[in-house]
Amino acid sequence: MKETDKKTEQANHGEGKLIKVEIADASGHQTLMLSPQETEKYVSSHSEMWIFVDNEFTHADILPDIDWNIAESVRILPGLIGGITTFQSLPIKNDSSKSLGL
Repeated sequence: MKETDKKTEQANHGEGKLIKVEIADASGHQTLMLSPQETEKYVSSHSEMWIFVDNEFTHADILPDIDWNIAESVRILPGLIGGITTFQSLPIKNDSSKSLGL
C-alpha cells in the first residue's frame, strides 16, 4: 500500500469518506480534507476557477453530475490567460535609428 493511501486511510478513520481538496490562489496554497457534501458545496462556490477532479479538468457545467462519493482528490487553480496584452516599441541602443517592437 502506498504511503499516501495510508495517510488517506488514517485521515478517513472514524470520520467517513474525506476528499483531499487543494486550493492555489494569489495568497498561496492550502489543503483541506472535506466530506463529499462539503467538497461539492466548496467547489460549486469556486466554479470560476479551474477545477480538476481526480486529475481531470472538469468544466463547471458538469459539477452537479459528479459522484463525489467516489472522488479522491480535487485541485482548484486560478485560470491561466495567455497572450500579449500590450505592444510597445522600444529604441535599440546602437548606431541605427531602428526600434525593437516588443
